[in-house]
Amino acid sequence: MDIKSIPPQMLVPKPIGEPVGTPLADLSNVGSTGDVGTSFADALKGAVEDANAKSVEAEHQVQRLVVGEGSVHQAMIAMQDASVAMEMVLAVRNKALEAYHEIMRMPV
Repeated sequence: MDIKSIPPQMLVPKPIGEPVGTPLADLSNVGSTGDVGTSFADALKGAVEDANAKSVEAEHQVQRLVVGEGSVHQAMIAMQDASVAMEMVLAVRNKALEAYHEIMRMPV
């Protein structure tokens, strides 16, 4: 990497207190509850529904394979996709439980 390839505006130091980059989220649409977009519960519910749909699709692909209509590749891809989705849901669940237990261990 050559220093000449760096844009000149990145080489000028910013004064302290001045924002360096663009904000991560546009907070103009924040409601009274602090929601930006979907809530965590809605996102988690969507992830669980997606994992369930992928599991149903994997079962459907396996049934097609058993009767001779589907391919092994499609069945394996669907099963792996369902497995990854379920692992993600379980990882989020485990992190939420860890956070809950950590909060419960805090002194009052």
